[in-house]
Formats: sequence, structure tokens, C-alpha cells
Amino acid sequence: MKLIRKLFSALIFLLAGISANAQSQAYFDALEAYNSGNKQAYEMFRQLVRTEPDNDAAYYYLAILSEDFLEREANFKQAIALDPGNYWYKYALASDYMTNKDAASALKLFEELIAENPRKTSLYYDVVNVYMANGDSDKAMEALDVIESQTGKSEPLAMARMQIYMQKGQQKQAFDFLQQYYKEYRSPRLACILGDYYGSLYQEQEALGYYEEALAMDPDCVEASYGAAHIYRAQGKYDMYFKNIGDFIKSGLVPPQTKVEYMQDVLGSGQFAQVFAPQVDSLMTEMYLSNPTDSTVTGLTAAYYYQTGQIDKALDVYSSLIEINPDDMGAAFNHCLIYYYAQDWDNVITYATTAIQRFDMPVDFLQLRGIAFWQLKEYDSSMEDYRTMLALAPKDSAVALNCYTAMGDLYHIAGDSKQAYKCYDKALRINPDHAPVLNNYAYYLTEGYTQPRKRPDATLRKAMQMSLKTIQQEPDNPTYVDTYAWLLHLVGRDVEAKAMFKHAMLYGGKENRTILEHYATVLSTLGENDLANVYFKQAQALPDE
Repeated sequence: MKLIRKLFSALIFLLAGISANAQSQAYFDALEAYNSGNKQAYEMFRQLVRTEPDNDAAYYYLAILSEDFLEREANFKQAIALDPGNYWYKYALASDYMTNKDAASALKLFEELIAENPRKTSLYYDVVNVYMANGDSDKAMEALDVIESQTGKSEPLAMARMQIYMQKGQQKQAFDFLQQYYKEYRSPRLACILGDYYGSLYQEQEALGYYEEALAMDPDCVEASYGAAHIYRAQGKYDMYFKNIGDFIKSGLVPPQTKVEYMQDVLGSGQFAQVFAPQVDSLMTEMYLSNPTDSTVTGLTAAYYYQTGQIDKALDVYSSLIEINPDDMGAAFNHCLIYYYAQDWDNVITYATTAIQRFDMPVDFLQLRGIAFWQLKEYDSSMEDYRTMLALAPKDSAVALNCYTAMGDLYHIAGDSKQAYKCYDKALRINPDHAPVLNNYAYYLTEGYTQPRKRPDATLRKAMQMSLKTIQQEPDNPTYVDTYAWLLHLVGRDVEAKAMFKHAMLYGGKENRTILEHYATVLSTLGENDLANVYFKQAQALPDE
């Protein structure tokens, strides 16, 4: 096996144009180390140039392995000095000069190589890049002329000349050149570039003509489909727009993220998406079918189906993705989330339970299941899920805040105010300004008060301080305003309470039975009995909360 490796290394050496005659065993050992990626190769070649100072190949490989530019340059030059006619030594050094932005030195070597190898077309492309880096566009054009005389017209040559014109700031000359060039050498890409150019000048028919020529040459040219589609849309030819943009959307050549961004723009266009809902629906389906496993595609498609009331299709998207990739935690979560938004609590529990058993750190699934149990009034199961979340992520403050908030509410539902308040206190130690806790804590503290007091006690003062923080954060939240207004009533400040309730009415308070009852109570206390009766009746007409 060792002999085979040495023969293979020697073959590589010969293909590089470097004679393997009379090479020492030390050389072949160093070359084998180089080919196998052994870090000792650098030291082996360093030792070799000391013991074999006339070994040009050793200097060449030492240069390749060196991390220092000056050291590489010195070793390449020594290799060239020992074998001046070696193409690869000069080419490697010229390329290194370009990498280090020494265009003048690179140009000198490339010109030497061209003089020695006048039929090697690739060298002219290299020298074009050097000329352009030096800003010498005339010589770059001359080099392109040489290539064209040897190879004939081609798309790369046209693009190179275009780049030179553009670098000189001569946009019109660039496209005038391309238009003339296109008459003799046509390609879909060049046609698309001309189509884009005329499109930017609002010369729609000229642009469309080039796009159609590109599609005639290559029916799968997505750039032409895209460009033509938008001209047809501007012209109001929507059947042609959807045909062409459909080809773009279902093409396997278009990256999934590009399709998603385009469809997001279409969906965000408001009236257009509504007027052409069936066609937009077809585009979404085509996008999904062309990229059924891409997470960004499936995410947008499922969200679209859900928002348009096609719940079963949204669920099918994620069911298929989970079947293809059962380890896709994001797909499993979004699958549960659709059931959550649909308030299908039984299925939330079913699929969240499967995910909890499958994935490590299933905190998000525990939260969804905890909420589902809560909605089904299975409070003990909900509490257990929040306790499990705490145990899984004891140092995650966001998880802890969420858990203590929920557990406080659950303890209150169970009638255990002492434990509820302990949980709220723990939540507020994490975030003293967490409005949901402040509001609920403050409101529950009022439950022991059946009549207003002339002087607030310590409990009411504490509740008012917490409630005030919530309305300072969200002054238009009717639930928070209700809590503070009710506290004002309990301390005998009914005129202020009335003003707060009127504000709550403007922001949804009329849809909440408790808020209406509180407002009616304040109005009755102020002697406005007729108006109070109106609000009592409105409250009774609403379902129990």
C-alpha cells in the first residue's frame, strides 16, 4: 500500500510538469505527507531544501505550504531560478501576487507566460483581470481581442467586455456594444441582460421581445420568465403574468428563499392578492410542491393556508414534513401551533405529548399542552406541565417568569391564594414590571373587599401601586384600566374611577362583562342609577367569563 501511495504522488508530480527523475526517498516521503495533509510536510520540505538546494520541486512545495507571503515569494522565485521554463512555478507565483494585490508583479509574470504559451487562452483571462485591477481597460480589451481571435465570440467574452465598460462608467456604451454583439452571438443570458436594461428604461416592448427570445432559446430560463411576468403585469395581461411567474415559482433553479420572499410580497399586496385569490392559491401550491421539505417554504405555505381558512391543508403540509423528517422539531411545533390557534385543545394535547416524548428540552411543547389542559379545565395537569418546564430550564429566566405567572393563576383558580401570591412574588423578583402578574396580583388582592373604605389599608395600597404600573405601561388596555378603576372605587375615589371606566369603554370594555358590572357599580355609587341600569343590563346580556 505504501508503494502505491508513492507511485500516485509521483504521478501527480509528473502531471504538474515537474520531473521526478532522480528524486530522493526524502522527497517522496515529504510529497506523500503533503498529499495526505500531514502537518509535518512543511518541516520535511524545509529540511529537504537544506540537504538538496538544487531541488526546484522542493522549493515549489515549500512555497505552497508557507503561510508567510514573503517566504512564499522567495521559494517560488528560487524554484523558477532553478527551472526557468516551468509553467506551473510562474503561474503559482503570479496567482499569489494577485491574491496579495500586487498586480504589477502578477502582470509581468502573466505576460511572460503568454509569450511562452501564446495559444493558452485561459492566460488571457488571467491577464484581463490583472489589467482591470490596474485600471488599464484598453489593454484588457486588447487581451479580449486575442482570445476572441482564437476562440470566436462567446458569452464569457461579451460579459467581460461589458464589465470593462461598466468599470469605466460607460453604461450606454456597454449596452450598445452588447446589442451589436447579440446580433452575432445569441444566448439566453445575454437576452435577459438586454431585457432587464430596456425594462429599466420603461421600454416594455423591447424588453419583452428579448425575454421572449431568451425563452425561445431556453424555455426553462427563469430570469426571462420573471422579467416577462412583470411586464405582462404592468400591461394588465394577468393570464400571461401568472403563466410566466408560475414557471419562475415552480422552477428548481430558483432558491426556495427567493420564492418565499416573492410570495410574501404578493401576499402583502392587499387588493391584488384578494382579486386574484385562485391564482395566488395556485402559486402557493406550486411553490410548496417544488420545495416540500424546505422550512421557509412550508412555514409560509402553512401560514397562508391557515389564514385563508384552509386548515386541513395547513395541517397536511406539516404532517407531510414530519413524516419525511420526524426529527424536525420546528415542523412538529408549528403543527401543534395550528391546532392551538384553531382552539382544538384535544389535538394540541395529542401532538404535543408525542413531541414531548420525542424531543429533548420540549419546553415549548409543554407550554402548549399546559395551556390546552387549562382550557379544558384540567388544572392539575396544566400545573404539572409548568412545574416540569421549571425543572427542565431552572436557569432560564424567561421560562421561570412564564411558569410562575401561570402557576400563580392556577393556584388562584384552585383557591390557594397563599401559594398564588408566592408564585407572583417569585415572578416579580425576576421582572418587577411584568404587567400580567402585576394586574392579576393587584386584582386578586381586592377580592376580600366588599365595600369601599375611606382610608386604604396596606393591602389596597400595595394593590394600587402594582396596578398603577400596568396602566403606565399600557394606558389603553381595558383589563388593566378596569383593575385600577376598581381600586379607585374601593378607596372611595369614584369620580376618578368613572373617568377611568369611560376610557376603558373606548378600548373594548363594552365587550367585557366584569368591566361593565364594575362601571355600573361606580355609577350607582355616584347616584347615576339610570345609566347604571343600562350598563347592568348590557353586562347581563354577555356570557359568563
